Amino acid sequence: MTTNLPTASRQYIHYNPERTDYSVTIDELARLETAGSNFWKDLCLVCASLGVSCEINAIAGTPSPFVLSVPLFLNYLFGTLGIVLAVAFGIAWSKTYTGFGKIIEEIKNKPKMEIVPSTTNVGALPAATLVPSPPAGMTPSTGGGGRAG
Repeated sequence: MTTNLPTASRQYIHYNPERTDYSVTIDELARLETAGSNFWKDLCLVCASLGVSCEINAIAGTPSPFVLSVPLFLNYLFGTLGIVLAVAFGIAWSKTYTGFGKIIEEIKNKPKMEIVPSTTNVGALPAATLVPSPPAGMTPSTGGGGRAG
């Protein structure tokens, strides 16, 4: 007895109908990536950690009768400068961070297409086939690149 098993491998998608999915284009992914890699955030965090640690060290190292020494002066200088720069970089970070929310809002406001699981027979959907794309700059309509033979 022979069974008619398909010879090609099958692919399945496990889908939860109670979940909302959004489609994202490659341009939107690139915009999200650039919005997420914010250089101002990195500078703000480095300056804040340097400034706060230098200020704590300066306050802890201040002698009771105040005598200004070179290490104490440098701690106060780098601490104050670090905190001021952290605030400036934090402001720049907050101004550029708003791009994230705008991109996500654009993705959420795309037109919706409802898929009703009870009426959609997934087995009846056409199977996806992998078709090789033509080389860059050539389309099938132009007929370029084909070898006559």
